[in-house]
Amino acid sequence: MSNDYNIKVLNKETTLQILLEDHNSLIRFGDGELDLIRGASIPYQDYQPELAGSLKELLLEGSNRRLLVGLSDVFEKLDHYNDYCRNFYQNSFFPNNHDLLREVELQYNVYVSTFFSRPYIDLVDKSHAKDYFAKMKQLWQDRDLLIVEGKYSRSGEGNDLFSNARSISRLICPPTNAYSRKKVIEDEIIKNAANRLILLMLGPTAKVIVADLIAQLNNQMIDIGHIDSEYEWMKMGVTNKVKIPHKHTAEFNFDDKQVKLEKDDNFDKQIISIIE
Repeated sequence: MSNDYNIKVLNKETTLQILLEDHNSLIRFGDGELDLIRGASIPYQDYQPELAGSLKELLLEGSNRRLLVGLSDVFEKLDHYNDYCRNFYQNSFFPNNHDLLREVELQYNVYVSTFFSRPYIDLVDKSHAKDYFAKMKQLWQDRDLLIVEGKYSRSGEGNDLFSNARSISRLICPPTNAYSRKKVIEDEIIKNAANRLILLMLGPTAKVIVADLIAQLNNQMIDIGHIDSEYEWMKMGVTNKVKIPHKHTAEFNFDDKQVKLEKDDNFDKQIISIIE
């Protein structure tokens, strides 16, 4: 099963290898970002013309030496994805984004894979996920981390995703409409950036923040998104998306008010700033 868009996207394995070898920064575009560009709101971010304009500009510019730009790896074949995923792209993503994808096509960019941090749940063959995650963890092996995430994300809480990092500091941001606090978030990142790998789990706002800060900081900054949900699902061995009760779960975007945060002293010690 294929489509007729002439858009080149490197696969997730190549994307990860580039990050490991070249220490680039990365931003990832998915269906939510494209919805915003088209003028629609999404569950955790209201449409803002300024945000939409910045996202479109970044998408069309594509990658450069320091900043990689990712798109969903769906333009050559879809047969390695499960039925739900294939149906979404064929019946929703491609029709809804037809005009925008034609604009992307005309740029002749080569994109990296947005799915670099979604290596499990949508794939038919899940047997390589464990090895892939082991390789991904090399990104933060013995490095100091600054995690920039929404209130309910709690990435790595209760699992060993980041257990091989030297240290973890967390900047906790609003779970919705984080773009309205972009400047404050950027200032906090700059203040705490020294010698840290910066991982962002902050939806569309993460893209603009990384692009804004790339000229000011030498840090590697990776918009890594829903990596925690993927890792949790892999550890559970599930084949369908299962809600995780004590933190935000990918694609369960309307359920954050039902999240029951657990008391975790180790997690709390990692928090250096909370932005309301």
